[in-house]
Amino acid sequence: GLAYARRALGLVWAASGGLTIAWVSLLVAQGLVPIGTVYLTKPLVDGLQAIVGQGASWAAVQPVLGVAVAMGALLVLGELLKVALQWVGFAQSELVQDHISDLIHAKAIGVDMAFYETPEHLDRLYRVRQDAATRPLGLLEGAGSLLQNSVTIVGIGALLLSYGFWLAAALLAGTLPSFYVVFRAS
Repeated sequence: GLAYARRALGLVWAASGGLTIAWVSLLVAQGLVPIGTVYLTKPLVDGLQAIVGQGASWAAVQPVLGVAVAMGALLVLGELLKVALQWVGFAQSELVQDHISDLIHAKAIGVDMAFYETPEHLDRLYRVRQDAATRPLGLLEGAGSLLQNSVTIVGIGALLLSYGFWLAAALLAGTLPSFYVVFRAS
């Protein structure tokens, strides 16, 4: 469980330390985008309601226009972050797979020739090659999703605290069952 996760993350770090830092930074930034969207939604809706109540005059539209542009910029930023995360994830995946292949190759060179004469050992080597490249990355993707969603939940919970403690507590309580299921499945 935890020892495997530590080893897998150690492999990922050894293969792509700089990209891992960029990946975590992008995940945190992408986790903050929904918080900004929720934060800007109230002034946008209030401004649109004021426009409907007052009529569509320039004086009524002007404050809402800035909020609408900020909301649009935030949505574009979210899409750019998704693309950047995909690119970093692909590059990181390639580096990790190459690193693990190199480790397997180095280990295979040091093994006695008798190892290669039995089908069981060849089958084991084949399974190691297949699984070793994908399992650490799967763990990394799961940890990244957990990090990004945790940033979003904590941030939205902090925003909801201004409306009342009970609302933030309800948000947290609502996420616990799914967190438990994901944690048990991982």
